[in-house]
Amino acid sequence: MRALFVIFLIFILAACSSRRTAEDAYKEGKYLESIELIALDMEEKGQAKLDADDLARFSQMVSNVMAFYENQLLSADRTDYATRITSYESLLQMKTRLSDRFYSQQVYFFNNKYDIKQLRQLIAEEYYLYGNSINATDGQSYYRKATLYRKGMEQYKYKDIEVLYKKTNTKYMQVAAQENYQQGKALAEIKSYKEASEHFTNAADIYEPLGKYKDSRELATVYDKKYRLIEAQNFYQQASDMKKYANTYYEYREIANLYDNAAKIYRPYGEYKESSKLARQYQEKGIIKIYCPPGSYSKLIEKSISENYIRLVTNQSIANITIKITDKNRYKNLNEKPIMQAMSENIVVKTVQQTNADGSVESKDIYKTYYFNLQTSVQANMLELSTSFNVSGDYLYNKTDTITKRSSITKYVYSGDVPSKYKNRTSGRYSSEQALLDSAKDEQSQFIKDELSELMSVLKRL
Repeated sequence: MRALFVIFLIFILAACSSRRTAEDAYKEGKYLESIELIALDMEEKGQAKLDADDLARFSQMVSNVMAFYENQLLSADRTDYATRITSYESLLQMKTRLSDRFYSQQVYFFNNKYDIKQLRQLIAEEYYLYGNSINATDGQSYYRKATLYRKGMEQYKYKDIEVLYKKTNTKYMQVAAQENYQQGKALAEIKSYKEASEHFTNAADIYEPLGKYKDSRELATVYDKKYRLIEAQNFYQQASDMKKYANTYYEYREIANLYDNAAKIYRPYGEYKESSKLARQYQEKGIIKIYCPPGSYSKLIEKSISENYIRLVTNQSIANITIKITDKNRYKNLNEKPIMQAMSENIVVKTVQQTNADGSVESKDIYKTYYFNLQTSVQANMLELSTSFNVSGDYLYNKTDTITKRSSITKYVYSGDVPSKYKNRTSGRYSSEQALLDSAKDEQSQFIKDELSELMSVLKRL
């Protein structure tokens, strides 16, 4: 129990030692993460357990991060709006995280200096100036300019930022719609109907808040239909050409896919010729019907086949392929005639002290000869399971596999005057006929699955 406790303690200490700290994040330049981590440390420890070192560490980290963003603002060029916005937004995140907490007063130098409304106003001002700095001439630049005004407006309604956003966003919709409309017309001229339709759709979608932009929605439909008609014609023609030479299940399925593609791409405008009907007809022609005689292997075959172009049937007369699996087993006892071996061994039974003629004493071993017998008998058996995997019909294949299972047990039995170090024993393990058959059946199942997998890879291209 003590050992388990020690292991648990080591695990906890290791977890604590590998925990990411605020200092780690700060060293990596992830300053906002360092604020989050040190705030979590304060909250997890709780107000009652905080000591002077904790408060000093917390105060120093906030001071360091605040100084970083303030220095970034001081060093940034007045027109470097992106850097200035990032700095103010980071200070705002700090302010939001560190306000209204039990430890807020510990960083009064930060909380008293910055106000959330003040920071939002500063951010909005930067977005305002950033937007004003962009000389918009096309849809993309108007979109960028409008986006900046919108982001600033989300922070604070600074001056006339809301008016500028609405005005610029309206201009963006007008210019971008016109650009997409003109691009659509140009693409239609060179017969790029899909791309033309997409641009007309863009024009209609962009301008939709202002109303309807010319005939962009109608033209989007016109050229989308043209594009889909051409694609459907191509798929249909490929299928028609392939029909002239197709004579395999695989080719019939390919024809079905082509007809199906023609039907799907033209579906928003109705049925293209009889492509859906033809797709179903050739899909059916591409189906390979497999028959397996009822028996112990039919379930295994059913579970092993999941391909959508295979259909298992119960009538052999309509099948394209017949799978017939048969097996037979041969069992044999291999018991050997017991062998009797006469054995003898001299063994020290005691040691005595003997006095020699010169009066010296020496130890002398007293031996006893043991006469005993060892009978060795072997009980063994063997089972062979032969499996025939036969495929007939539109594909011919046959394979036979033989699995051999053996078992044996050897018994050693001593009789007579047997020394104590010799004990009756056995080695090996004997299995019944049924146990050997069950083991062979397990391997047979894998053999059948492997053969079915190989067959499916052949039938895929049949």
